[in-house]
Amino acid sequence: MDNNAYIFRLISNNVRFGYGRRMVDGRIQYFAFHGFPNRNDDYFTNVEISEEEFHQIEKEYPRQICGNSADGLAFRAKYVDGHPVLLEGWSRLL
Repeated sequence: MDNNAYIFRLISNNVRFGYGRRMVDGRIQYFAFHGFPNRNDDYFTNVEISEEEFHQIEKEYPRQICGNSADGLAFRAKYVDGHPVLLEGWSRLL
């Protein structure tokens, strides 16, 4: 993988959540994110996930969906909650 490689995928634009990978200090870092909307902004939580979880998300969400709040919360419960937080804040993604 190229040292400058950055992959980011928004699974749902209605309820913003997704995943990606990037290079950090010479290693691949996998991440997932979920946003809670508030008018024009979202409060995003970006977390580190394992490579296995990254590939599981690829299998579970092979295409973009029109997600609803239940879809977003299910993704958050499985792939965001309980993981090490990398970045959190209003309209802040990795």
